[in-house]
Amino acid sequence: MDKIKHLVKSYETWVAKNPDVVGDFETTAKWVSYFIAGRISDSNVVSELVYTLSNVLVFYNDRIIDKEREANENSMVHQQSSGLCYRLKVALTTLEYSEVFIEISARRVFGPTGKWLVIAIIQVFKAAGRLFILKHSTADIVTSPPIPSLNRRSLSKQRKSLQGGHVVPEVSSETAHPPEHSITFKLKRSGRLIRKVEGAPPIQYRDFRLDMESAETQKSQIPRQLLHAEYLYISKPLIHLVAMGLFGRRSWKQYMVALSIDLWSIHMYRKHRHLMSQKQKVELSRRCINLLYFLVRSPFYERYTKSRVERMLGFVAENVPIAKMLAGPLREYVPRWQSTYFYLWST
Repeated sequence: MDKIKHLVKSYETWVAKNPDVVGDFETTAKWVSYFIAGRISDSNVVSELVYTLSNVLVFYNDRIIDKEREANENSMVHQQSSGLCYRLKVALTTLEYSEVFIEISARRVFGPTGKWLVIAIIQVFKAAGRLFILKHSTADIVTSPPIPSLNRRSLSKQRKSLQGGHVVPEVSSETAHPPEHSITFKLKRSGRLIRKVEGAPPIQYRDFRLDMESAETQKSQIPRQLLHAEYLYISKPLIHLVAMGLFGRRSWKQYMVALSIDLWSIHMYRKHRHLMSQKQKVELSRRCINLLYFLVRSPFYERYTKSRVERMLGFVAENVPIAKMLAGPLREYVPRWQSTYFYLWST
């Protein structure tokens, strides 16, 4: 055990000092998963395993690099990264990276019935975890994944600037775009959080207590309409699973149920856009772009998209000399990828 701990510690030290080399290795691992597809038996499972492990490796390395950055800056993020909500975000992010492999494995081991049971358990856990994070943390919206990847390029530029003798202070996303409903500030020396004057309730409701939690104070400032929109978005996977059980996987009814929930949640956000924080606006833009996934999801894909994609790839394979090397295999694997990755609850 001591040797293993020493090996892990040595690896973490190496990753913290060589993020650029680590990034090259991570990219290579992902390309290996694409190369394996279709070239060996059970390639779908093996390639998804390699791709999952590469994503988990990237996430693990991000945590190492971020931890090293926090230690150097002695920032408040270190206190936040030790709480229950942060550990739950880590678990949800890891599950999001590996859920496709879990589903494929469950289908191989337990059959179709076991697969859908595993899917239901995963989606219930994800929905419950996101609701818990939304309720017990200062987060006003839950991103997908809950912990996004680090901007390695920005960190590399800052490191090079420091090595060149020019100190460039790190600016986190929350510092650059503070929540519009934040009513506290932090003292530089003690690190204590103080409520601003404008954050005080009306005088008839004041109790002059000093032990008010900052998270609860900030959470109370999130408009109720935005919380309802996020609750609706979080519950979409569960509602969609029930609709699939009632109407079937290739039914237009279950398709329209999921699409309607997405559109209504986005409409509720945009209706109260003036109340949204910068983080909410960025995530809302990503969700709007993700609506394009409905073009390649059943039954819309089988009815409209499939024939057009096949014709386009066939034209490229027959008429473009260099591109046909990619267009041919891509045309063969698109149906498999569509049936594997484009579930309506995946984002």
